[in-house]
Amino acid sequence: MRRTRLTALLFILIISPLLAFEASGVDGRWIVAYKVVDLSSKQLVLERDFELDKDIQNTPLLAGGEYNITIFLDVDLTAAYANLTLSVNLNHASNIDRYWEIHTTELNLTEDYNPNEAEFKFRQIEGRYSVSTFGRIPSDRTVTDLGHGESLHKPVSHRFIQLTGPDGSLLDEIALTVIDSEIDGYRYYLGQRQADLEGYLVTQVDPAFTGLFESLIALAEVQAEAGFVGTAQSILESIDIDIPPIRTEATFQEKYFLPAVGGLGALAVILGALFFRANGRLSFTRMIVEDQIRELEGLTLRASRTDRNLGQKLQEINDKLKEMEEN
Repeated sequence: MRRTRLTALLFILIISPLLAFEASGVDGRWIVAYKVVDLSSKQLVLERDFELDKDIQNTPLLAGGEYNITIFLDVDLTAAYANLTLSVNLNHASNIDRYWEIHTTELNLTEDYNPNEAEFKFRQIEGRYSVSTFGRIPSDRTVTDLGHGESLHKPVSHRFIQLTGPDGSLLDEIALTVIDSEIDGYRYYLGQRQADLEGYLVTQVDPAFTGLFESLIALAEVQAEAGFVGTAQSILESIDIDIPPIRTEATFQEKYFLPAVGGLGALAVILGALFFRANGRLSFTRMIVEDQIRELEGLTLRASRTDRNLGQKLQEINDKLKEMEEN
């Protein structure tokens, strides 16, 4: 009987650390709030509070950017024999000589704590704690080099901070989407063109031109989704039209635009399937651009006979496609 009690006591001592850090905070979260500040501008980038259901994002997180991330920990249970580990996945900030700053002095740090190390341990003592970390997102985090001067730029989910238990299990983390300046530039132009399109749909802009415009936006989105944001931005810049054509006769669409709109719509679908094949991308893109040049040359000639301004704008698009084809 005595041996049975001793065995049960040892079993409880062994599993109690696991039970102690199994759940905490709001909906099992240990990191109940955090905010991100740009170290260069000192502006708030984003703030999230799971207790108050607060979510603010002012600007995107950029590869190569330097940030101060302040987190708020809620430890529900005390297990003084259990050490938790907080780690950061950032490079050193250029003008700060450490990774960590402890705001809550009651946080029970282990004796080997070093603010200049990417991780530190602390004892699991019940309480609420505030900690800041400083660092730079790797500048190539969003880029995949394809060789021959080609590269992909895609948003990525980056793990900034992780909290792990004594056995290395993940208790909580902060993972956020990171983009780069090229993606940010493309998104700016995409927003501009989408706003233009919304305006065209509620005014007297020729529906055929609106269809062409919408198809070119879709083409740019397919390019960007595949990671070719430079080409996508070029397409969006080329359709920055000051004065779009106003519909003047019922047959204008049938005469000039239906073939182009239909071809571009099918093109967007094809690109969605094929642009992810990076090895064949250059030859495939050149073939598509050449087809579009021939399509727009005929369209420009016919449209200029009816609307000189429209003809000029279509010629600008055609010239831009020729530049893309040459590059």
